[in-house]
Amino acid sequence: MATMVRDLVRLTWRYWGLAALVVAAVGWLTRDLGFGAIAGFSLLGLLWLLFQAPNPCGAPVRAAGKTCRNNARGVLRGCYLQQHKWQRIRTLFVHPRLRECLRQLFGNAKTGLASLVAIVTLVSTIISTILSLVPASA
Repeated sequence: MATMVRDLVRLTWRYWGLAALVVAAVGWLTRDLGFGAIAGFSLLGLLWLLFQAPNPCGAPVRAAGKTCRNNARGVLRGCYLQQHKWQRIRTLFVHPRLRECLRQLFGNAKTGLASLVAIVTLVSTIISTILSLVPASA
C-alpha cells in the first residue's frame, strides 16, 4: 500500500503541470475562472513545460547532424551532462540560426508537442494577463 501511494505521489509530482494546463484550458472554454486565474494556471503550466516536463535532451553531439537522446527535464534544460545544459540554452537564445533552433524544438513528436504546448501556453498567459488588467465594461 505504501509503495503504491509513493508511486502515485511520484507520478503526480512528475506531471503536475498537465493539471495546471487542463485547468487553464477549462477556464478558457467555460469562462468560469477569471482571467487572472487563467493567467496563473497558464504560467504554472508554462514553467512546468520549460523546466520540468520529461523529454529528450536534443543537444548537438560531436557526430554530424546528431542530437543527444538522453532523458532531460523541460524544453530548456539538457540532460545530466553539464555541457548539454549550456548548449540547450545557448542554442535556444543566443544562437542566431533559427532553423537549428526549430529543429531542436520540433525534432520528434514528443519534443514537438511539448514545444507547441509551451508556445500556446505562453500566448494564453500573455492574453489572459492583458485581459485581467483591462477593466470590465459594465
